[in-house]
Amino acid sequence: MADRARFGPAGFPVGRDVRGPDAMAYLREVGLDAMEYQAVRSVRMKAEKARVLGQAASENDILLAIHAPYAINLASKEKSKLKGSKDRLYAACTLGYYMGAVHCTFHPGYYKELDKDEAFKMVKRGVEEVVERLKQERIKIKLGPETTGKPSQVGSLDEVLELAAQVDMVEPTIDFAHIHAREGGVIKSKEDYARILDKIESTLGSDAVKNMFIHFSEIELTSKGVGEKQHHELGSGYGPDFKPLAQLIAERGLTPVIICETPLLDLDAIKMKKIYQRALRRARR
Repeated sequence: MADRARFGPAGFPVGRDVRGPDAMAYLREVGLDAMEYQAVRSVRMKAEKARVLGQAASENDILLAIHAPYAINLASKEKSKLKGSKDRLYAACTLGYYMGAVHCTFHPGYYKELDKDEAFKMVKRGVEEVVERLKQERIKIKLGPETTGKPSQVGSLDEVLELAAQVDMVEPTIDFAHIHAREGGVIKSKEDYARILDKIESTLGSDAVKNMFIHFSEIELTSKGVGEKQHHELGSGYGPDFKPLAQLIAERGLTPVIICETPLLDLDAIKMKKIYQRALRRARR
């Protein structure tokens, strides 16, 4: 996906009050080179505005992605909700294509009364239908089912990897904070990160792990100790720690896109990039 490890915010920056095309120049100015446009409430931007944003991103060497609306449940047994979910995912992919985005992150759905196998099959079928529709319209963008932070949601690491293995045009969004929260604070060391990277490689191959699309933040768990409660900035004291992941990315020569989802967005993305650059210098000694 990327020619190098790229870093950027989930949405427009907080370090300066700029939106739209002007934000692309700011991101480049501060040393960032990616952004995930947030269409999490609805897909509202018109095609022409998307093209203008995409042009500004291209001129400033900013790799764009898009996050689809939260109101997606591809495991819904209600026909109207299922259709609406597929339509919203398709609309987000289409908008992303207009702006030149390479990846569309989405939350697959909820188990509710379904067992996990049945929910996965429904999600897979829904994604396949959206992919077929995109192919018919010649819309090229990767669909990114995200590892989700709550046990009630479809989106375990195994599930998103299986979706990517079984369905064309699917490339998972690996949210390490969500994996950490969903599994009860599982990421405590470099070895824990390594196990995740190794699983991605063994399931999807070396190119998939080299070119991962990553979300990262520190995260607070619920009072039960399982599941996400709230995202936090770097250095908050909550896990997981970014430094061991940065070391592995540098040591293994990976070139992921890393989207910062902390409340400080671009400001913490800059910190993450600096942590990675230090790790890269050490790895090259």
